[in-house]
Amino acid sequence: MHIYDLRNQPVRLVQVEVPGLTTEAATRTGALLLADSPVATASRAVFELGRFTKGAVPTLAQRRARFVRGARITAAAKPAAFIDSESQLLRTVYKEIVVRFNPAVSERRRSALLRKHGFRVVRTNPFVTDQVVIDDPKGKRQGADLLNIANSIHENDEEVRFATPNFVSQYRRHTLPTIPSAQWHLRNTGALAGQKSGEDVGAREAWKTTQGRASVVIAVLDDGVDIDHPALKQRLWRNPKGKREYGRDFTLKNDHPDHYNPRPKVYQSPYDNFELNDIHGTACAGVAVASDVRCYGVAPKCRLHAIKIFQANLMAQDERVADAIRYAGTVASVISLSWSGGRSPDVQAAIEDVGRNRGGRGVVVLAATGNSHKPVEWPAADPNVMGVGASTDRGGLAGYSNTGDQVSVVAPSGGGVAEIFTTDVSTSGRGFNLGDAAKGAADGLYTNDFSGTSSATPLAAGVAGLVLSANHRLSRTEVRGILESTADKIGPKSSYNAQGHSKRFGFGRVNAAAAVASAGGSS
Repeated sequence: MHIYDLRNQPVRLVQVEVPGLTTEAATRTGALLLADSPVATASRAVFELGRFTKGAVPTLAQRRARFVRGARITAAAKPAAFIDSESQLLRTVYKEIVVRFNPAVSERRRSALLRKHGFRVVRTNPFVTDQVVIDDPKGKRQGADLLNIANSIHENDEEVRFATPNFVSQYRRHTLPTIPSAQWHLRNTGALAGQKSGEDVGAREAWKTTQGRASVVIAVLDDGVDIDHPALKQRLWRNPKGKREYGRDFTLKNDHPDHYNPRPKVYQSPYDNFELNDIHGTACAGVAVASDVRCYGVAPKCRLHAIKIFQANLMAQDERVADAIRYAGTVASVISLSWSGGRSPDVQAAIEDVGRNRGGRGVVVLAATGNSHKPVEWPAADPNVMGVGASTDRGGLAGYSNTGDQVSVVAPSGGGVAEIFTTDVSTSGRGFNLGDAAKGAADGLYTNDFSGTSSATPLAAGVAGLVLSANHRLSRTEVRGILESTADKIGPKSSYNAQGHSKRFGFGRVNAAAAVASAGGSS
């Protein structure tokens, strides 16, 4: 089975049975959903089947029927689950398809095409009016049937940009917590035994020109950001129209009262396990923009746009991830994505969409290549994204960093002598550091355990922010060119081809000082 991505390339899917959702024993009339299945959790929160998780929003009909607690799946419900053959991540669908029409197609023709397939418009995308979500009003075509229907709609390629089942998918956040020291990634003096002096991003020299500008906003899309943290709260973007908005939570519906609260919300024991807790995004944000005497991001005078798209390791709806990117593009100059997932035409389109923002200059999008020492994962592999790998304080490639033609640059991270020192969630007893001075700070506000391409990505994103602070007129293609052309060629010379690219290091380790100097212009 397959769907097509935005570039008409097949995305292979293998259907699987998941206890608690797709097996006959679990979906017969009256059978309760099993609580331990990630797909069952996704169905409760997004498909509105069975018991609801915290933060899920019941429909009006469900509220009237007092359906929310103790509800059961009916035999008519036919969600389906698949393994994405490329990413090996789980994807599931119930009853919706996302369709993007080409702008020139008339409303009459759009309606006729949907009627032909017996589908109706459920909602229009708030960022792209040519994009709609559709379903079968009779509820007969659901689950696996939607793949063939989406592909059939997609065949009208002169009228339809893409059509895809509205998947709820697993996304993989990238980090490798381990141990030691302070912020060597900004300025490495070789203070620790085994470290190589100068293996850093050259922040000190770059800061002589700029530490960033408040007009340059860096968006971090992750499991939430602790906007109350002392090193982050002064760097927040605030809605200039007077609305109390610092970011949004796309795991919740737009009309949910907590939609405008991008803070971490999921905490469960053990509280230092990032797979079970919303602690990843705060660390990412600190690497980019923290500004505190105890911890600096590489761009401490840029602004932070905090956007929550994950609840720990629960699955996320592709439609919401895509809209979060589009929302970020209305505010930010740079978007940092420290995660990977299966190829989604909706998310691909969102990355394309933000390429038209910022007055047509485009928003710079960077993503983690991944931590499995395998080929570059998606969306870092997307041609409109800068794939960021990880180097170490010894001047080599981190052993976990993924490799391939899509690596744009690498940036310092863990895997050598020391890991990365950055912000941790300020809630007591929560985070990578639960309150141990040896792990970063006795008050738990900082951790020295952050690592992986998750840390390298916001570091490179912060450098992109410095470049745009030096010259805001640059396009996203020009920013990419500057970061690549000024990168330091680390590692063996033989690993670079005639064009100066290496499948291991990309164009080299990002150099903030050289990049800012190359930006020229006036902000």
